[in-house]
Amino acid sequence: MKRKLMILITLLIVAILGACKNDAGKAVYGETTDNAVIKTEAGKTENSAKTKEISTEADDLKKNQTNASDESVGDSTGKTTKDSIEVTKHSTETIDTNKNYQGDNSFDINNPVLLPTPSFSYYKADKVTDNKNQPIQLVEKSKKANQITDDENWFINNKLSMNTLQIPIPSQNISDNLPDEIDGMWEDLPMTSAFHDDHYIYCIYGSDYSEGYILNIYDATSVRPVYSLDFSNYRYSPDYIEEDYDYIQQKINWASIKDNILYISHSHNTYAKSSKNMNGYITAIDLSDMSILWRTDALVSNSSNFQIIGNVIICGYGFTDEPDYLFQIDISSGKILDKKPLKSAASYIIQKDNVLFVRTYNTDYEFDIVK
Repeated sequence: MKRKLMILITLLIVAILGACKNDAGKAVYGETTDNAVIKTEAGKTENSAKTKEISTEADDLKKNQTNASDESVGDSTGKTTKDSIEVTKHSTETIDTNKNYQGDNSFDINNPVLLPTPSFSYYKADKVTDNKNQPIQLVEKSKKANQITDDENWFINNKLSMNTLQIPIPSQNISDNLPDEIDGMWEDLPMTSAFHDDHYIYCIYGSDYSEGYILNIYDATSVRPVYSLDFSNYRYSPDYIEEDYDYIQQKINWASIKDNILYISHSHNTYAKSSKNMNGYITAIDLSDMSILWRTDALVSNSSNFQIIGNVIICGYGFTDEPDYLFQIDISSGKILDKKPLKSAASYIIQKDNVLFVRTYNTDYEFDIVK
């Protein structure tokens, strides 16, 4: 009996100890589990943050790639297409990438626009409206012989200026007075002439100083290139006397921009018969699309410059054994409005106040401009 009682007490103690051990084990395992959960949640949070950061970077990269793709659209060869794509700038201005003279009006002067071959007889585009402007009334004020070689005195005595710039001539050790931003050479071509007005600087380049077919135009204030034009197709008439070929290259004499239209004169320095009378023109070019608006008749302008007065362009043509005239051209159509005979070919035509000064080979004229 005593023995049985001892066994029961022993079993009871074992049971009690087992229960305590299980409770302690639950507490330990519970703490461990909780810590494991906390660590796991912290790991998830940390990993989630990293995932979010990586995702954000990926989104940004994708966005940048998309923007880059939008800005440069390629064809199947991988080259950017230029014929019909329009690029949006600042969401409001559209730029036709086929026309490097549009957009911000800034040209790459290393890649000038090649102008198409012009007509060598009178031409007026269909889109041009002939305003039928009237000629200016010019009343001869004075006419006197000059000494032929005294051009400089004529400018000084009459306080006149052509607004020309000194071009560099290294062979004569002559330096230029050009702005620093303008180079005296364009590729391998020397500058052959330069002049300016209130808005633009016009720089002409050619193979030598008797030529000129590249025209770079700069903003007069910022000296930023705004147009670069190649007039190679204007150099030779379609027909000419073969043996005179070396003398019939028509160069740029003068240029002026008004209302986004470029007026430009070309001529050669030999007899008109050498180019079959296809010499001495003024051409009007629409700078918005580089199309020719009109071109004058031949033998109208071989003077060093022309003068725009209101709706009229005044220019001169003449040569040895050829008629010498002062012409008035309608600025809207290029038609001849009037011509005055001169004693010799006009060299310089300059307006000062209400007087038109005309310097010819051997005679100086002054005309009152009657308005």
